[in-house]
Amino acid sequence: MRFAPALMLFLALALLLPAPPASAADSALSADGRWRAELVAPDRLAITAADTGALARVFEGVARDGTPSRFEGVYVDPTRRHFIVPLLDAPEYWLIATDPDAPPVYEGFVHSREAGMIEALPSSQGLFARERVPVEHILTRLRFSDDFREMYALTPDGRLRITVNLYVDREIARESLE
Repeated sequence: MRFAPALMLFLALALLLPAPPASAADSALSADGRWRAELVAPDRLAITAADTGALARVFEGVARDGTPSRFEGVYVDPTRRHFIVPLLDAPEYWLIATDPDAPPVYEGFVHSREAGMIEALPSSQGLFARERVPVEHILTRLRFSDDFREMYALTPDGRLRITVNLYVDREIARESLE
């Protein structure tokens, strides 16, 4: 039992120190447990059925402007039923719906959003509908508020901390870390 004091000290420190922040995930399970999103290559995201492993959809890392990109990681937002996938080489993140009844996503110009009067063609809708969200900075090392209202990220050079409100999909704060 000569290791008992060392073990007790280790356990005490583990309980007293704050948990390290979550790191970028290579895979995430949807909030309902039905779908798994996994980075199968730096620029390729595969979504499979969690129970059978059957491939359901593959996304290539290409930004809205055509820039090839790697993915920073894949995260799950349990409150709005989608995966959050930031691009590592373009200032953009994706919201990929895990809800079969997800509303249409319009990537082009929408003349009117008045009910029954929408004058646009949806780029996707329903299960795995992808919404591309442009931001001012490339986002890395993501963290989320407990209620998933806000996403916190650093710029790749670590000089800025960015806060994005996930309900309006906009940067709402920028803090210099220098």
